Amino acid sequence: MEIKTITSAQNAAYKQAVKLQTTREARKAGVFTAEGLRSVDEVLSSGWEIESLWLEDEFCDQNKGYVRTLDPLSCPVYRVSRPLFKRLGDTENPQGILAIVRRKKWDVKAVLSKEDPLFVILEDLQDPGNVGTILRTADAAGAAAVFTSKGTADLYSPKVVRSSMGSLLHLPLISFPGIEELAPILQIKGVRLIAAHLKGEKAPWETDLSGAVAILIGNEGAGLSQTAAQAADSLVKIPMPGQAESLNAAIAAGMLLYESIRQRSFT
Repeated sequence: MEIKTITSAQNAAYKQAVKLQTTREARKAGVFTAEGLRSVDEVLSSGWEIESLWLEDEFCDQNKGYVRTLDPLSCPVYRVSRPLFKRLGDTENPQGILAIVRRKKWDVKAVLSKEDPLFVILEDLQDPGNVGTILRTADAAGAAAVFTSKGTADLYSPKVVRSSMGSLLHLPLISFPGIEELAPILQIKGVRLIAAHLKGEKAPWETDLSGAVAILIGNEGAGLSQTAAQAADSLVKIPMPGQAESLNAAIAAGMLLYESIRQRSFT
């Protein structure tokens, strides 16, 4: 592996890497940024394709043993100064290692062919922290895939990547235009749609969450659209005996996912 040193912000490869730090350009190019040692290691161990790897001078000097383990990489590897490196990432105190990674295109047919799958559907969630936390929880719960509407925050934005703690690398992530397109496809496959909704009449533990199930989670402020609520097979309301009007979307998703695990394991 050859590490190429870049000293100028006018370098073509560097300028392109900076350009890819914007959501629009990254989505257009089909890539995302994984920043930090843990994230890069997750990318490497999960077998995702790295387009380029960027190392800061001090990281190279202090982690010579680790850098040598990168020898098998076939992608370009660049070394830059700290001021140049800080323009590449999104964190205030960068660790000095960053990868630009190719996004995956998942086989929807293969995902839908899984036996008794547990899916999560996110409709227009805006907060990257919520989205990343739900991805992490879905991964922990053994979900088969996460479906997201086009109005949901970019799953590969730096904040989602960080808050998912690597889980987005383990889950098929499939976007869809709207619930009206997705719901019939899932229902034809025998997947029941269970929506977290304030108008629900049953608690999660009173609802069948075993078998092939998709859990619908709506926008933080507006909740699920009327179209999504009408498409659901069941509306579930999480009891709130306190004074709060609603639960955080990620908390609600976690409660439904783990109730599904309980039913699958112990009933």
